[in-house]
Amino acid sequence: MSNPGEYHLNIENGVTIFIKPSSSASRRTKNRIREHGAHGFVVCGFDLDPASWHFGGSAAILLKPASKEDNWSGWVPIGEIEEA
Repeated sequence: MSNPGEYHLNIENGVTIFIKPSSSASRRTKNRIREHGAHGFVVCGFDLDPASWHFGGSAAILLKPASKEDNWSGWVPIGEIEEA
């Protein structure tokens, strides 16, 4: 990402995205991508408000695995991910 607050992902609900952790990603984000992202993620929601309660005020995206067998879903900070 070139500037904080500038997002380069297609974050429309229902879209499947393939992501990788950014160089500054937390261990949690790295683990979620590794554990659940082999087939991509489906965007379920997003909170781009910098005043959001998610992750200390960071914008976040709600994801679920594209794989139908994986029932996980969760919020991931947008600043910790990049398009793969």
